[in-house]
Amino acid sequence: MADVREVLQASLGTSYSLERELGGGGMSRVFVAEESALGRKVVFKVLPPEMAAGVSVDRFKREIAIAARLQHAHIVPLLNAGEAGGLPWFTMPFVEGESLRARMVRTPLSVDEALDILRDVAEALEYAHAREVVHRDIKPENILISGRTAVVTDFGIARAISASALEPTGATLTALGTMVGTPAYMAPEQAAGDRVDARADLYSWGVIAFELLSGAHPFASRSSAQSMIAAHIAEGAPSLMLRRPELPAAITGLVDRCLAKSPAERPADATTILAVLTAATAGRAAPRRRATSRNVAVAVAAVLVVSGGAWLYRRSANRQWAREEALPAVARFIAQDRSLSAFLLLQRAQGYVPADSAVAHTMERTSSVVSVGSTPAGATVAIQDYVTPDADWYPLGTTPIDSVRIPEGYFRWKVSRAGVGEYVTAPISRGKMQFALDSALAAPRGMVRVPGRTWGNMIAFVGWVGPYKLPSFYIDRFEVTNRQYQEFVDKGGYEVPKYWVQPFIQHGRELSRVQVMALLRDKTGRAGPSTWVGGHYAEGRAEYPVSGVSWYEAAAYAAFAGKSLPAFAQWFVAQPPRIANYAVRVSNIKRAEPAPVGAYQGIGPYGTFDMVGNVREWTANTFDADRRFILGGAAQSLSYLAADPEALSALDRSPENGIRCVRNLEALPEAVLRPITPLERNFSTFRPASDDVFRAWQVMYAYDKTPLNQRVESRAQESPDWRKEKLSFDAAYGRERVTAYLFLPRHVAPPFQAVVFFPSANVLDVPNSSELGDTAFFDFIVQSGRAVIYPVYKDTYERRVTDLLPGAAHAIALTVERYRDVARSLDYLETRQDIDHEKVAYLGVSMGAAEGVIYSSLAQDRLRGAIFLDGGYFLDKPPAGGDQAEFAPRMRKPVLMVNGRYDFTFSLEHSQLPLFQTLGSPAADKLHVVLETPHGVLARRPEVISAVLGWMDKYLGRVK
Repeated sequence: MADVREVLQASLGTSYSLERELGGGGMSRVFVAEESALGRKVVFKVLPPEMAAGVSVDRFKREIAIAARLQHAHIVPLLNAGEAGGLPWFTMPFVEGESLRARMVRTPLSVDEALDILRDVAEALEYAHAREVVHRDIKPENILISGRTAVVTDFGIARAISASALEPTGATLTALGTMVGTPAYMAPEQAAGDRVDARADLYSWGVIAFELLSGAHPFASRSSAQSMIAAHIAEGAPSLMLRRPELPAAITGLVDRCLAKSPAERPADATTILAVLTAATAGRAAPRRRATSRNVAVAVAAVLVVSGGAWLYRRSANRQWAREEALPAVARFIAQDRSLSAFLLLQRAQGYVPADSAVAHTMERTSSVVSVGSTPAGATVAIQDYVTPDADWYPLGTTPIDSVRIPEGYFRWKVSRAGVGEYVTAPISRGKMQFALDSALAAPRGMVRVPGRTWGNMIAFVGWVGPYKLPSFYIDRFEVTNRQYQEFVDKGGYEVPKYWVQPFIQHGRELSRVQVMALLRDKTGRAGPSTWVGGHYAEGRAEYPVSGVSWYEAAAYAAFAGKSLPAFAQWFVAQPPRIANYAVRVSNIKRAEPAPVGAYQGIGPYGTFDMVGNVREWTANTFDADRRFILGGAAQSLSYLAADPEALSALDRSPENGIRCVRNLEALPEAVLRPITPLERNFSTFRPASDDVFRAWQVMYAYDKTPLNQRVESRAQESPDWRKEKLSFDAAYGRERVTAYLFLPRHVAPPFQAVVFFPSANVLDVPNSSELGDTAFFDFIVQSGRAVIYPVYKDTYERRVTDLLPGAAHAIALTVERYRDVARSLDYLETRQDIDHEKVAYLGVSMGAAEGVIYSSLAQDRLRGAIFLDGGYFLDKPPAGGDQAEFAPRMRKPVLMVNGRYDFTFSLEHSQLPLFQTLGSPAADKLHVVLETPHGVLARRPEVISAVLGWMDKYLGRVK
């Protein structure tokens, strides 16, 4: 078969002489050619034969049509077009020079050179966008540099905003949901396959600007196309303002705005970019030229005037930025737990307005002075915001460091000294930081040292534990891997009696070793974890954590390794509950499956990884005769199980169960290994308050039914089964607005039955309701033909509360406000003609179920009933007016409870059954379904769906 070049040359005759091939993309072959008639070099672009069919021809012809419309100094123009050998082609001028990518590789650009290029590209985009053309592939390879001029080329995947003139009638050349472009420079909406407009090009421009001005791509650490796409969609870009604080604030602020995830938060158009560039670079020196003494004098005078004016302009602009933009940005960074980013921004603002009281007060309020020491001294120390592990390190100096100001917050600390080594950890900051670098680096291989201390802590659903005097110990840096456990299996660990010294207890009955060994088999009946096959882990999973092991197997492995399982107290020393909210954001929790150990960046105060998520970890302590504590949550766990304990039968071999070991340097005090007794409350002796007192509490919860002032913010097609409306209305307190999401079924005629949904604490680490959590608890309800309203309750998502009232005062105030959010949601549903106001129910999960005892009881006259998933009585002391036990007996409507038998958060014996028994609902109208799960009944999703829909069919009526 003849080469495409030979076919083309034969068809073109003497019009063009094809020279060397430059290459091409997936849709073209590109040659340098000589245009005979004019004797000039051109770029000759042709559709290859293998693409010359169907939509590929249409795309290529569309590129020709778009290029013909664009005649601008900073866009490579179309010269000619035609067909040769049945293949469409077009020509463009051959630009002497190089691509921006080649220029960047060859040598770094100065700031002035970078700004010149960025201005040229912005002018090209302004021109193209004005003609309703979006490029969609702005990247350094598509920007050509000739001298100090940049031109944009390759509109091969450009899209006309108004496509009627460019696309065949009835054709859609790029379907919604199809991703086109280059991953490294792709806007989030483009990466997600959504429809794009001109602001997608502005995002790409922002990526290039960040790269030129900082020297690195904003997501430079992403090594694959998939991880790059994920970063654009889900991760916030680092701030150029923080990377290059010496640059004009207007420039860095512009680039940061261009990199906003939401198109609405970016500049409106390229004209805005050009205006900011022009204002920010006013007074920059022009290229040099030969001058006479006279015009030199004139030039000097002009420069003095211009530069003086520019200096005054910049000083005024910087002061305005410091007062009007910096402080709101600081607040946003702090809300995102990026206090170091906020601190650096404040430092810059203070440089512009050193006497400004608001800036000074914010700096004083959000930072403190610490001293830092190390053994040995002479170590360099740097910090990094904990939740942004890919950010730059901020150096504090060399130890000993006396009285250095740092922000308030939680950080990673890097301590290093030549000849000694480097240590990265995440201790809780205090006034005097001391790092034992030498002893930390002397820990046994694969372990970290935890110094001795007196420890006691309030643990959720357990109460106060300790105080204990804990000696120093070593703990595994990572969870035990499949590879490590395989050694135990291969060396006959299951047959060595000395590793199996604990009595075997199941359901309160002691079993023989023979009986137990018959249970500890893999999927093929061989000794090993429940997740293994044939006595071996799956191929490619050597460095994944071992999973599917019972407590007895974990303890036997620890003995084999010359170690022990950590005591409950030791585990919480190494991973304190107070840092769980930070750790869940960079750990493998609320995800699909385990990952190789250390793949996530959730580091603990002493250098451990994966103590949050991945697999949950057995500890030494018992809860009762049968159950042992297992901590940290697993990959699939709800996020609050990062800090809330679980307790399972010692013979439980769920695939979420894993191992981490400790090596004790001396014997633990006896008290440390005693059974951990959880909170208890005797509901059999509880007597509800009088009706008069209860009426006073009802008045406390009541509110004035003022106008809702509701509005629908947006509508979206979420799935084939429903559509989603984002709406808002006035709260029943303060001057706040409540955002809510209404899910409406698509294949059922209104009016719809409806459910008011309240999520679990799983959503408390999610900063914005644009990523709604816990939807798996109600998606099947919408699919069944019912509507669901999901308000953003007070102290969730973007409504998190930071200025808390003390103790019980905050608890009761928050409970009142959340009830009013429920009630206002019911008020809103009553305004909708497409909702059946007589068939509304409440559905709460865990936090939403426990608190929902109060909310649904107060609102029961407006509800058909309530569903509580994973709920129960709280066992700690409630505030007056906020005790579930006061409200449950006054509930008269039907109630469905669905719980796990092995739930430690709301235990069957102490929490679930007391609630169910004291509910005032008629006996025939209350149902308690107990599933064989711990906390998190969605592990038995089909059974949950069956119970919930069956209850709804009974009390709301079947959907037709």
